[in-house]
Amino acid sequence: MEMVSRRGALRAGLVSTVAVGGLAATEAAAQAAPAGVTTDTGVGWISVLDHGAVGDGTTDDTAAIQATLNAAATSKQSVYFPAGRVFRVRDQLTAQGLTDVVIAGDGATLALTGAALSVVGAPKAVLLFRDCRRVKLVGLTLLDTDRSQQYNGVRISSSNEMVVDGVRVHSVRVNGIVVFDDTPRTTDDVLITNCTTEDTRFGISSNGKDVRITDNHVAMDWPSTDEARRYGGVHPGYGSDSDYFDGICVWAGADRTVIANNTITECGQSGVYVQAVSNIVVADNTVTGCQLRGIEIDGLGDPGKSVHGRAMGVSITGNVVVNCLGQINLIATTDATVVGNRVANGSATRPSSGIAVNLKCSKIVVSSNHVRQANPTMPALFVKDNDPNDTTLISTDVTLAWNTVEGAIPYTAPAETVVMHRSGPAMITAQGSLKTSGKVIAGGGLGVGNSVTATTVGSVVRKMEVFSSTGQSLGWIAIHNS
Repeated sequence: MEMVSRRGALRAGLVSTVAVGGLAATEAAAQAAPAGVTTDTGVGWISVLDHGAVGDGTTDDTAAIQATLNAAATSKQSVYFPAGRVFRVRDQLTAQGLTDVVIAGDGATLALTGAALSVVGAPKAVLLFRDCRRVKLVGLTLLDTDRSQQYNGVRISSSNEMVVDGVRVHSVRVNGIVVFDDTPRTTDDVLITNCTTEDTRFGISSNGKDVRITDNHVAMDWPSTDEARRYGGVHPGYGSDSDYFDGICVWAGADRTVIANNTITECGQSGVYVQAVSNIVVADNTVTGCQLRGIEIDGLGDPGKSVHGRAMGVSITGNVVVNCLGQINLIATTDATVVGNRVANGSATRPSSGIAVNLKCSKIVVSSNHVRQANPTMPALFVKDNDPNDTTLISTDVTLAWNTVEGAIPYTAPAETVVMHRSGPAMITAQGSLKTSGKVIAGGGLGVGNSVTATTVGSVVRKMEVFSSTGQSLGWIAIHNS
């Protein structure tokens, strides 16, 4: 649990609110739309070139782009970054108070170079949206060229009905794209789609409400980084100076989040990391080669900010999670389903479970998953049992049903866990009691496992206990050898 507390502390320090002064629209909006550009909003376009930006990769365009954003807030015009240009900036750009506009940058790059001071605990962003409504950011590339300061790529704060589509963020030292407010769920209704983040500390993150993170590519390729070589291929873990942690993060207090159809590769820690949130769907993602968990729901992550004090209302379905240090892991989670995933630990020496219902979970169903475990000493499916030093750690009301399991240890679970799984050709293995109000009809015969070898015809080899409808024992029926 020390690891969990370190993680919460690290994340809390990375995304505190940055104080930004009010913006005044000091420039008149340019009315001419760029050649070949039309708008669905009917409010016209304003080009960053009209306010003095050059886009040659050398000239400092910070002030010119900021003037364009200020003007757009007053004129209600959309903002255009011409394709093929590299706009060098040295400090945060803030889009404040924009409504019903598009910021289009297909083929254009914002390059952070010689960046102004930005520190852990109060990181700036290359592009910050604050108090915006119905704004769409399309196609822009953001790049930190020297990685000397702690910057997010795109940050959305105190805003509603936002879309980030087709944006690429490279090499920033905090989040690639982040929805974050000091008070969770302040930002509402955000779609982040078709984006790519590479070489960032966190790929895409949120503590908002109704946030959809879909069809993105998050890549860290940690094993091939200079940092990995510096640490001998073993990630130093949370609390370290690493620049590579989790792929997609949902922080405590978030509500109604969807993470779907993303590819997440070789993260420094977890592929998908979720703290104490409510109502989250993690579906149809492909997660490979992460140094910690593939998908982790951590209800002990900053529970004071959550609605329920833990993670509640979780659906994990249809994901492919391969060769992480723990494929799917649940901690302090209630009302969760883990259904139809394919998970695999392909290493005989990697100490990794397939699906783990870890400490303090309740009301969990793990069903119809395909779990392959190559490590003969690790279970494919794991449920936390009682701890003699702390009886609150056990996970309760857990069902493991109809999973296809390949491994020397199919499952490890408390006796109270209901377990049913395919254990061989036409063979089902179950743990727990079966209670039915109807008949049990076994057309092929009813087998009761022998406890002793029968050597004499008529000898009792097993006794079958008979129960009432309430579960009370009515006695025993002797089973004789024939």
